[in-house]
Amino acid sequence: MSLKPNWKGSLYYLISFLCAGAYNPFIFVYLSELGLTGQQVGLLASLAPVMTMLLATPLSSLADRNQWRVRLLQTSMIGSALIVFLLQFPTVFNEIAVLMLFSAILSSPTMSIADSLIARMAQRNKLNYGGMRLWGSLGFALSALAFGAIWQVFGFKPMFVVGSLLYLPLIFISGKLEEGPVTVKNERKPVSHLFQDRGIVLLLVATFLSGVANSLSMTFGGIYARFLGGGDLLIGMMIAFGAFAELPMMFFSDRISKRLHNANTVIIAYGLMTLAYVGYILVPTAEALPYFSILKGLGYGLWFTGNVRLVTERTPPEWASTAQSLLGVATFGLAPLVAGPLGGLIHDTISPAAVFGLAIVSLVLAALVLWIAARAKLL
Repeated sequence: MSLKPNWKGSLYYLISFLCAGAYNPFIFVYLSELGLTGQQVGLLASLAPVMTMLLATPLSSLADRNQWRVRLLQTSMIGSALIVFLLQFPTVFNEIAVLMLFSAILSSPTMSIADSLIARMAQRNKLNYGGMRLWGSLGFALSALAFGAIWQVFGFKPMFVVGSLLYLPLIFISGKLEEGPVTVKNERKPVSHLFQDRGIVLLLVATFLSGVANSLSMTFGGIYARFLGGGDLLIGMMIAFGAFAELPMMFFSDRISKRLHNANTVIIAYGLMTLAYVGYILVPTAEALPYFSILKGLGYGLWFTGNVRLVTERTPPEWASTAQSLLGVATFGLAPLVAGPLGGLIHDTISPAAVFGLAIVSLVLAALVLWIAARAKLL
């Protein structure tokens, strides 16, 4: 079966985020219903960022070095599908923890490898990367809403069978992604070349800071909505409104970046997310939160695609996945490990709203770092 490059990227993101929407928002709710304590759930939730921080870059580098990107991506998908299926059986913490540890290990390099493959494919074929990535946001929003309603009626048990089955078309599509041109070994630049680029280093610092803000929102957004009197439907609306708002920004991000330059585009993204969190702090009731989530979604759509483009443009193709993994480590590895404990401390000792004050400070600092890099013509 032959697919055009645009279809390969779009289908990968669509099906990948359909899987995520069916499973990720609900797994910790299921585990809490099994009787796991908040401390145990928190420990399980920390496994993915820890493994991302420890393993994403080494595994991505291994895939780059040996031209195993597609092979490793498919292997990870097969293992993840099996683990999702098996998670319906254990009911005690230790057994669940072993499975979730393996899941965190397997999934640690998948985002960086997939993003690098698809972004490079878009670059080679002169395609709109954001136009492919937006299908992921659409898939996640629709999936979370639809499966949330289904699990509410039928319970969580079918989630594990459905979640594992959704991996099957994803495994197939992953095999259709283009590995990219082969680089002769003695023509490779050393991986240390990535860290000699001061622009990339400053981008990673800014990405970590903005990742702290994003992690605070993901962790405490629903809790804050409950604090203001919102229910489960309103929390779902926050997720859906934000995800749908990402779509136009991802679609037009190529044009925006060409007109404004990628670094300026990411700074604008920080500004939009900052305005969203200012709104979170100022709203008197929970009902307004979904509308400010639209601003957050607009910013996230520009932020994610702008970061991927900046790294794709500035790094050699032989280290494509390794470079993207560094973004993943900053955003989804180190940032959540800092944001979770610090945000929890601020939530308990100051107020739930003050958590978003920290998010604003993080974004302002991230914008300052990128502005310095852009002024120095490093990005």
